[in-house]
This record gives sequence, structure tokens and C-alpha cells, in this order.
Amino acid sequence: MKIYIDQSGKVEYTSHDTVVAFSNGIRKAILLKASDKRLLQKRFREAGKGQIFTYRIFSLLIFLLLKKVRFEELVIDIEYPGRSDLIKNYLLTDLKKTGVVLDRDKISFRLIGKKCEAHWHAYHVFKGMRKAEKVTNMKEILNEIFQ
Repeated sequence: MKIYIDQSGKVEYTSHDTVVAFSNGIRKAILLKASDKRLLQKRFREAGKGQIFTYRIFSLLIFLLLKKVRFEELVIDIEYPGRSDLIKNYLLTDLKKTGVVLDRDKISFRLIGKKCEAHWHAYHVFKGMRKAEKVTNMKEILNEIFQ
């Protein structure tokens, strides 16, 4: 099963929430509040890892969104040009920790566009027109990183 993933509200914009959503006939979104993003960004900076904050959190949101979802292929909207390999590496590492082994070539980055349900679900959750199926926070994210 192929899953399409899109984001609304970029991770690095800490004044508003971030939503990552997927679709493949069904849809699901995960929400990270702006206040948690600011605290996470502070922690990353204190640890001397401020430069990877955006990519690590984005990949972790995808991972948390896909936990307990069966899939064979991922198509992720190009949110961070030139950083696809870094995001893919983080995602593959997180998936491996849970026993999910996925070939690198089964994760691709393409422009998804506005015709994809993942785009609209992320957008509607971001704008408050729909509820996120999952809300995460700083504690859950730190637990995943340091597991």
C-alpha cells in the first residue's frame, strides 16, 4: 500500500502548530503545538543540535504518524529540498527500531500537489476545520529520540 504524506505549518515556524498528514484511501493527521516546538527547539539548541531540529522533528512526526499503519511505500511531499536523504535516514532508523524494515527506494520525495487528500487533510487540521487523529507533545518526541 502506497501512502502520501504532506505537511501544513512548517516545523521551523515555531509561532504556529505543525500538522503532518497521510492519505491512501483513509487519512490520518498528527499535530504538534507551537509551544512544544519552541521547547523542543530550545532543547536542540542547548544540545548543540539546532541545525538538525527541523529535519529530525519532521521525520519523527512522520514516524509517529505511521506507527501501527501497514504500508509498502511512502511518497513524501518535498518540504525541505536538498534534505531528503537526511530525513529518509532518520525515518528509516526510527522504523527499524520498531521492527519495520523498508527499502530506501520505497521512500520517495515528490511534489504532492493540492489534488492529494493528504494535502487537504493536513491543511484542514492546521486551520482547525478538522481534528487531528493524534496530538503529540514534547515529552513523547523526546522519549522517541532518546529511546
